[in-house]
Amino acid sequence: MIGLGTFGFWFARTMREMGHEIIAIERDGALVDRHVEWVTRAVVGDATDPSLLERAGARAVDAAVIATGADLSTTVLAMMALRDLGIREVYAKARSLDAARALDRLDVTEAVFPERDAGLRLAHRLVSRAALDYTPIGDGFSMQEIAVPESWVGRSLRDLEPRGRLHVQVVGVRDQLTGALALPPDPGAVLKPSDSLLVAGRDDRVDALDDRGGARRPRRA
Repeated sequence: MIGLGTFGFWFARTMREMGHEIIAIERDGALVDRHVEWVTRAVVGDATDPSLLERAGARAVDAAVIATGADLSTTVLAMMALRDLGIREVYAKARSLDAARALDRLDVTEAVFPERDAGLRLAHRLVSRAALDYTPIGDGFSMQEIAVPESWVGRSLRDLEPRGRLHVQVVGVRDQLTGALALPPDPGAVLKPSDSLLVAGRDDRVDALDDRGGARRPRRA
């Protein structure tokens, strides 16, 4: 993990809570002191320096995430240093759409643009009464968690045939009362008012489920 700003900290903390080991490199010693309990090893220094990366143990990692919050040139130099150590899986935080496009062209595994993704998720949640979450998966395509349309309650996915009739794929069903997630879903199970659906497809087709089914927030109690 290169950079322990807000994004880097929450990534490192989440990974540690999931049981993974994290090596963190950060220029600011105060940030290292503040977040050291959430990483396996913390190093204060310049992540564009190959020798520092080597001493930190970067050569042995499975993947690297660059979230320095600095200018694009610093991110590119860090990525090149990581590549020189043989690390093929490198993710980088971008501060703008232009930076994300530039990083994609430089063959980064994935350019992450948190502000854009958060804005997209919130916009879709506000526009659709049914949307609980939104994750873009390509140009004009997304994975959304939505409430079950009212007209679908009491029916099964086998009966509804959403893939053939509506050109969307229901990849999971979550019971909001118990938190139980069926992944993949049982096509013969009857949908309940408390269920939400994990749906993948074109944005306009997933959004249309709200209009066709009169979808609403799932009942939690």
